[in-house]
Amino acid sequence: MRRLFVVVGIALAGLAVCWHFWLGSRWTMRFPRDGDFSTTYIGTETNADASGVLPKDDRLGIYERRIRVVDASDWPRTVLLEDKLRVRDIQRGAVLFEHVTEERIDPRTGAWAAGPHKGDIVLFPRNAEKRAYVVRSSYAEGVTLQFSGERNVGGLTTFLYSYRGPLDVSAVYRGTSASPGMRLPAGQEIHCADDQFYYRVWVDPLTGEQAKVEEGCLAGDFIYDKLTGRQGAAVDRWNGGTSGGDLGRRVTQVFDARREYAWAAFYLPGILLVGSIAALFIGFRGRSELAEA
Repeated sequence: MRRLFVVVGIALAGLAVCWHFWLGSRWTMRFPRDGDFSTTYIGTETNADASGVLPKDDRLGIYERRIRVVDASDWPRTVLLEDKLRVRDIQRGAVLFEHVTEERIDPRTGAWAAGPHKGDIVLFPRNAEKRAYVVRSSYAEGVTLQFSGERNVGGLTTFLYSYRGPLDVSAVYRGTSASPGMRLPAGQEIHCADDQFYYRVWVDPLTGEQAKVEEGCLAGDFIYDKLTGRQGAAVDRWNGGTSGGDLGRRVTQVFDARREYAWAAFYLPGILLVGSIAALFIGFRGRSELAEA
């Protein structure tokens, strides 16, 4: 009987090790092999008219962002993500804007895996720190988000990271099959007027999951001459943010992700390890008592 406890203890220890280094990877990786993340929120997308003037009234839109794995052949070292941001007309559902990029990341960290941008994040990592992160995803190419304190969002304690300043969005307006773009003459670029682009994201520090986001350029994106800095025609004015029912659903999803990650990373391997120690203790103590007798 005592021998059985020893065998069970060794088996539980082996299972704990296997779970930590292999079996639990699906739930502890920052982005799983078949990962597919999506979020929606309300905002505005107001395009300039043919003369390059922005209308006074804003046009409401539904922001949809989807990040999914499109190539996992190099797993678990890297995965290739498709990162699609789309804005739809809130009444008709027509696509007002779409931007699609691809990002090869280390699925363990959520950061770029190689190249000149290695280490820049697409997704916040597990156990996020109270420091600045350089974000390079979707339209935000090389934006430095500063840690701006802890905030409570729907009962969830989050880290707020924020940025306000310049952002060159010339590449964003190249267009897609669903959203015709525009070609800029040589020597011109598009950026937010008066460097008033802003980006704020509330992150669950344990999982790295985004609970809330606010972004936009309410001053309007304009065409500028690179040499003189002279402002030309307007392109659009836009902003979006997680609120209302979208915020409630997102916070619920983050709480679910916290529970799943905690069980996979801490609770289950901990239970296996404690069970192993207890079984080995009983087994070896029994042998010791028999030897003394």
